[in-house]
Amino acid sequence: MSTFPTTATEITAKWMTEALRSSDTIGPDTTVQSVSVDPGAAGVGFMGEVDGVGITYSGDAEGAPAHVMAKFATNVPEIRTMMHPTRVYEREHRFYEQLAAETPVRTPEVYHVTCDVSDDPMAERYMLLLEDLGGLELGDQLAGVTPEQAESALVGLARHHARFWNRNGLENVPFAPTINGPLNKAGQGIYESSLPGFKEVFGDALLPEMVPVAEAYGANHPLLLDRFAAMPHTLVHFDYRADNLFFDTDGSVVVIDWQSISIGGGSADVGYFLGQNLAVADLRAHEDDLLHRYHDTLVAEGVSGYEFEQFYNDYRMAVLYGWVIPVFAVGSLDTSSERAMALWTAVLERIQDAIFHHNAQEFIA
Repeated sequence: MSTFPTTATEITAKWMTEALRSSDTIGPDTTVQSVSVDPGAAGVGFMGEVDGVGITYSGDAEGAPAHVMAKFATNVPEIRTMMHPTRVYEREHRFYEQLAAETPVRTPEVYHVTCDVSDDPMAERYMLLLEDLGGLELGDQLAGVTPEQAESALVGLARHHARFWNRNGLENVPFAPTINGPLNKAGQGIYESSLPGFKEVFGDALLPEMVPVAEAYGANHPLLLDRFAAMPHTLVHFDYRADNLFFDTDGSVVVIDWQSISIGGGSADVGYFLGQNLAVADLRAHEDDLLHRYHDTLVAEGVSGYEFEQFYNDYRMAVLYGWVIPVFAVGSLDTSSERAMALWTAVLERIQDAIFHHNAQEFIA
């Protein structure tokens, strides 16, 4: 194959032709005539970049995409080295290779995957060509999802969880770690090192009763993960939030960013999503209906032996677990960004209210 591109600007028509043919997106009589790149169209972040790529063809191009999103791992050596032990790039790329077609929740159509793993972080090659979802409505965690959007998100999530319930279909996915394995338990050290800076930035947003909970959380982080591992196992997205969800006009949801997938209790996704992605008033008004909608969908999809009372208690613990997210975020937070500061301020209001509303602090030893 032609020289592997490490950024979208290195993508050539020849390489794109070979990539799309290798996935049977186009046939042997179709050739990419030209590519045009919109660098950073969907953002350049800590972990990598996502760029828009326009494509023109010669030959029979019926059904071929005119525009795709190219997703690359970061080329920053320090970040690649830091993230290498977590295998987050491999998790997402293997998901698209092996599991995306198995989940009933909609994911972006996949046009190409490069996933070459190595013991040397800088020798690894990762790249995705995915469907452009620009015509759909992207969720906004700062604004919060509407109750209707939350219902769509939870129905899709429940169908996804039900598909892989009790590890069904996960018998040979070594790239997805068990939720309480060392990759995730390493979060205790990250939390404890992040907490001082977090309190410096957001100390005024902490409720007085949250301070001792936040201080004790780090030592409890591995114990909470063990609780998730004791629940019925499924494929957990582990970053199920509004900014990773697109909403279609038919009420369905499209889910992106599968870098954190793990095997464990699905309530991890539900608690994170509801505890941090709805305005406090909306959650208080609709939470019970939304929780039953998720659980009812699980049952309708064939899940048995997991009663609502057990799920609800798992959900309460998951709301508390979500506290780790804003504390983690401070490590890469641009405090000069008004949106970032507003987002995490809103998240802190939501999650603290949810924790104490459900007396979830009782899970802290």
